[in-house]
Amino acid sequence: MLLLGPGLVLVMFAFFIPMILLFIIGFQTYVPGSGFYEKTFTLENFARLFDQYHLMILFRTFRIALLASFLSLVLGYPVALLLAQSRGAKKSLLLGLIITPLLTNVVARTLGLMIVFATHGPVNKFLGFFGLGPFKFIPGELGIILGLTQVFIPYMILSINSVLENLNFNLQNAARDLGCSRFMAFWRVIFPLSMPGVVAGSLFVFLLSFSSFVTPRLLGGGSIMVMTMLIQQQAMQLLNWPFAAAAAIVLMIFSLVLVTTYNRMTSRIERMNDRTGIYSSMKFDKGFYRIAQAMRNVFYDLSCCLNRVAIRWFPPLNKTRGAGTTLTSVISLVRKVFAALVLVFIILPLPVVIISSFSSSSMIAFPPKNFSLKWYISLASKREYITSFLLSIRIALISVVCSLTLGTMVALAIKRYTYRFPELLKTMFLSPLMVPAVIIGIALMRFMNVLGWINSFKAILVAHLLITMVYVIRTVLSSLVGYDVNIEYAARDLGAGPLLTFRKITLPLIKPGLIVAGMFAFIVSLDETTISIFIAGGRTTTLPVRIYSMLEHGLDPTVTAISSLLIVLALCILLLINKVMGLDKFKI
Repeated sequence: MLLLGPGLVLVMFAFFIPMILLFIIGFQTYVPGSGFYEKTFTLENFARLFDQYHLMILFRTFRIALLASFLSLVLGYPVALLLAQSRGAKKSLLLGLIITPLLTNVVARTLGLMIVFATHGPVNKFLGFFGLGPFKFIPGELGIILGLTQVFIPYMILSINSVLENLNFNLQNAARDLGCSRFMAFWRVIFPLSMPGVVAGSLFVFLLSFSSFVTPRLLGGGSIMVMTMLIQQQAMQLLNWPFAAAAAIVLMIFSLVLVTTYNRMTSRIERMNDRTGIYSSMKFDKGFYRIAQAMRNVFYDLSCCLNRVAIRWFPPLNKTRGAGTTLTSVISLVRKVFAALVLVFIILPLPVVIISSFSSSSMIAFPPKNFSLKWYISLASKREYITSFLLSIRIALISVVCSLTLGTMVALAIKRYTYRFPELLKTMFLSPLMVPAVIIGIALMRFMNVLGWINSFKAILVAHLLITMVYVIRTVLSSLVGYDVNIEYAARDLGAGPLLTFRKITLPLIKPGLIVAGMFAFIVSLDETTISIFIAGGRTTTLPVRIYSMLEHGLDPTVTAISSLLIVLALCILLLINKVMGLDKFKI
């Protein structure tokens, strides 16, 4: 209990108590025009969510998330297949291209998307060569869909890759020996076996897109209302806290359902025998697995339908092995070119931001007409940026030290000792990852307001400690997989005390995991935006919130310079992770 205690206090104080208070507010009565609410029980706030206007917002959010998930699947599957079939340096390069955006601040990535999809941006200039456009991607729903796809497609690729890596591709060769073409062997054997990764990745991307706040807000220009923006508007602008809380509760319930389904799917993936694609020690007669099997059957039936249509319209696809060698080579080349274009789509916003930061123009443009370092030099005179940067660094460093200590204690306690409900305990500590950040933000905002901590350093630090501790627990638990606790018992039997055992036995074994956890905690704290938007202000405005505020009110070229520095920092973190742990062990 001594190991669990401090972490448990933090989770209860910074997460469960604010969430309970928010839940209670959702059932209270708002006094119109006053910003106050009465402690009278009502369900009116939930009923309002189902009027025509709010249903339109709900369906728009659902549509955007669904289309972003579909695009991520279509674009990401060929890359995941290429990644699973790659080895050595090629695989490390592919993983680096895929993971780098995940470690980059979401505001910096969104800035890159704003430049890429601008009216006179690279995409419209490229389409102009073919006599097309210019198209208005932003502000608009199309820009949000493309932006969410670019931001979250790495999760889809990594989810599908986690399944494909465990498949035995000799099954595809066996199908070809029995007369299938290369395409039909993939479509009828490999693709159905990869369904757990497809479903898990689709659910994850849908959840992230449905609960995203920063990207829709910036790419939509504030005119395309989605659920997260509705919650922010009701809480911070209209001060209708009961309705904001009701909307947050509905969004949270929906998210928890998706997270539970996703966790079940990923548990199936983790139980696959290495490189066989076969499940072991599983009971498929449970209700969930029947639902999952039904979803798999729907995808498989859809693939069969597309298969028949493809063969009807293009018979050479059904040629047997040994026939159509030229066609097979062409299809293989097209697949690789398509995967390369998707990788360019994933990574493009980052170099665009860096190159744009060297422009001498007072307007952000790509490519720059003249190159200059003026925006980097001007950072020295921007006192607000320097103050926010130093604040973010200070919070990140404190968060790393504290979260490493608390998170490691919790992870060791969960691994060492036997509890009556171990999964429930683990879920309780990891629950902040399951709830959309915008909901945690408004819950903490209300709670900190009650304590009188709003816009204070204490409030920001508590929020960052909560998020970074959860990431540390998750990373250290992953590094403890296969860890034999009996080694510690043997050291204790030989006379070593608890501290000496930890220093000489436990610490060296988990040291790589601690280093990676510390790097993750640092970059998560430094990049945290959504929660900080609700509780930061004045002297406690962190760097990501400062950049977000600048982008919300206009494009200042100085933003490209500071965003470029954040991108370079993410690249440095990536190189350290690769050196310490290896990118092939990276887990989402």
